[in-house]
Amino acid sequence: MRASFRKRLFTATAWLILAISLANLGRGVMALRYARLLPDLPMTVPWEYLAGMGFFWGVVLGISAVGLFRRRPWGRPLTLAAATLYQAHVWLNHLLLDASDYARQTRPRDLLLSLLFLAFVWVALWRRTTTKDTKDCHEGHKDLFL
Repeated sequence: MRASFRKRLFTATAWLILAISLANLGRGVMALRYARLLPDLPMTVPWEYLAGMGFFWGVVLGISAVGLFRRRPWGRPLTLAAATLYQAHVWLNHLLLDASDYARQTRPRDLLLSLLFLAFVWVALWRRTTTKDTKDCHEGHKDLFL
């Protein structure tokens, strides 16, 4: 693969992770807002869980995106782990907490999107050249990035 394409793919992955981070932070804010507006709405999980999940994954994925943008040696492995665990958490929630027929009907589409997301992130970041690129950026600065 050409170096320019690899760089664009790496940058696109960082932007994707940042977008998902911001979406999760927005989800957290909206859950807190709806908790005040609809406190008696019957739900399978409390609003606080939804807010906490949004804020947690928003922060973790945001840190991952910053690590990718700044080409930190920890950015790539953190992003691979965070993206995989994020999808695992999403699917655990789907399987344990979905209560509507519509949620069950959209599982095939959601599974396809999850697999495409994971394939994109893993293909973009799990390559020797990408690992080499991030390590080369910080040669001689190892004491700064423990």
